[in-house]
Amino acid sequence: MRKKGLLSVRIPGLSKSVEEKQAARTKVAIDYPQQGERVHRGHYAVRISAGETECQAAVDGSDWQTCRSDAGYSWFDWFPETAGTHTISVRARVNGKWAKAERVCDVE
Repeated sequence: MRKKGLLSVRIPGLSKSVEEKQAARTKVAIDYPQQGERVHRGHYAVRISAGETECQAAVDGSDWQTCRSDAGYSWFDWFPETAGTHTISVRARVNGKWAKAERVCDVE
């Protein structure tokens, strides 16, 4: 039953909820270390932009580890001990699938 004065029209793409639209746009990215940044041995907090979603990280093909969430970002506490080139891989659940990103950095 229609209410007087209201017109109900479905426009493709506009019927999705705000949450669905935000989830569809969510991508995963490694903010820090930045490309070309040299990392020192010890502790390094890798900052990941992935929205409010499950996020995991791995270094040089190791097992995936759960990241912590704080201040609107995901964080991976990395303790590099070996100098040289290392690959940081991150993944986050986006629409039920894993979205991935990688960053290569040098540890001195």
